[in-house]
Amino acid sequence: LAPGPGERVLDLSAAPGGKASYMAQLMRNTGTLVANDASAARQKATSANLQRMGVVNALVVCGDGRKLPRRMSGFDRVLLDAPCSGLGVLSRDPAARLQRTAADVRRCAHLQKELLLAAVDATRVGGTVVYSTCSVAAEENEQVVHYALQRRHVRLVDSGLPFGSPGMVKHMERRFSPAMAQCRRFYPHQHNVDGFFVARLEVVAKGWRKNDAADE
Repeated sequence: LAPGPGERVLDLSAAPGGKASYMAQLMRNTGTLVANDASAARQKATSANLQRMGVVNALVVCGDGRKLPRRMSGFDRVLLDAPCSGLGVLSRDPAARLQRTAADVRRCAHLQKELLLAAVDATRVGGTVVYSTCSVAAEENEQVVHYALQRRHVRLVDSGLPFGSPGMVKHMERRFSPAMAQCRRFYPHQHNVDGFFVARLEVVAKGWRKNDAADE
């Protein structure tokens, strides 16, 4: 995301505050950092962590991220580390293998699509949105980004990450933009980290795309 001093930055799914505290450091504790999360209980941890780290430029709010652009927008940068199925961390959470279902993935993907559109809507023209998950499922990653590309005036840009595997440009019967290769995928067996996905988008204009008839 590369937030800088004096910028307006939004962490749309912030709890428990680790990412927000690091962004505040990159911002040199200046500008405005809004740390939002839908869980009031988890936002207590966000507030505690930001206070513990000496962060003074952050505003902790609790609300549905899908509705946040109605209240505030025009951010220079927005991070959406989206709620997900957690399929990327199964290697260190064996119990989850018996708990996750295809229905969980579909439910997460639906929420992720709504949140990513909200993240774009909250960002100024020329601003940056970073979308990430700790899932390796294309339904939660490339398909979600594809959904946003079809419905908002955004474009994929280079993630700036020097390692990882390129995003998929096709998955089963689906075909995605060649630009999807600029996303980055991380796999436990290849990169010795949790499974993870990162996409970086630039907002080029506001409003809906007119050709929004793509499938979901």
